[in-house]
Amino acid sequence: MGRATLDVAYSLDQFPLEDTKVFARAFRFAPGGPATNAAITHTLLGGNAALMTAIGAGPWAPPVREELTKLGIAQIDLAARSSYELPMTTVLVSESGATRTAVNPPRSDVPLKTIEAWDPAWGDVPRLILTDGFHLSETLPLLRACRARGAQICIDGGSWKPGTEELARLLSVAICSERFQVPGCAADPQSSIDWLVQQGVRHIAITRGAKPIVGWDQGRQFEIEIAKIDAVDTLGAGDVLHGAFCFHFAKNGQFEPALRSAAEVATRSCCRLGIRGWLDCPFE
Repeated sequence: MGRATLDVAYSLDQFPLEDTKVFARAFRFAPGGPATNAAITHTLLGGNAALMTAIGAGPWAPPVREELTKLGIAQIDLAARSSYELPMTTVLVSESGATRTAVNPPRSDVPLKTIEAWDPAWGDVPRLILTDGFHLSETLPLLRACRARGAQICIDGGSWKPGTEELARLLSVAICSERFQVPGCAADPQSSIDWLVQQGVRHIAITRGAKPIVGWDQGRQFEIEIAKIDAVDTLGAGDVLHGAFCFHFAKNGQFEPALRSAAEVATRSCCRLGIRGWLDCPFE
């Protein structure tokens, strides 16, 4: 559950100076957004994913819808039959620093559909649900209903968003970036872990880019080293990690092994432009 965009990415040797013109080394456009990228990764690994998001209308909706359909990802559109237009995000990727800058359009004020319960027409209630925190006001009632029916819920905590405090009480798993800061708490992994533990979350991880992941599994703390690679594009690496984690965790239910496998996929995704770089960088 979460955000969908059309990402237009330009790969550059380095970020351009202000008021200049440059030619990119490479260019690509593809569906984007944390939840969308996670669903794509999960599916490419062999999993079965459905995506609840806002697609709506506008010029960028058809290519996103077409690609998701081609991949076999079922779509539940919160913006169906509305004037909502799927946003296009422009991304500049600096290959010299393996960093990226993303520019989003203004936020939409078009109201979206609130989902209160799982529709049997969508199939069985999922055993595992990932939310990236976007469209939370529309999906929180459904998350509560699914949790009551036994679903495990995982958050992609890229940053703190409105409603996160209420969502945290429903979580089985929290995988957050080091930018995730609880209001009123210190901006460090241990403070985030401590707060999530207080909310009753059993499995927690804090990602820190190329630095080791800090994990907490029902009272046991551990770290996962990140392999050293010549990174080209880090855009969406966290999304890939979440999608790969869901794939492995849904299979074996073991938090640390699933997180380790996901970290390897996410690291390898950085060796090419786009989130599918791991497909071209075989595992050793």
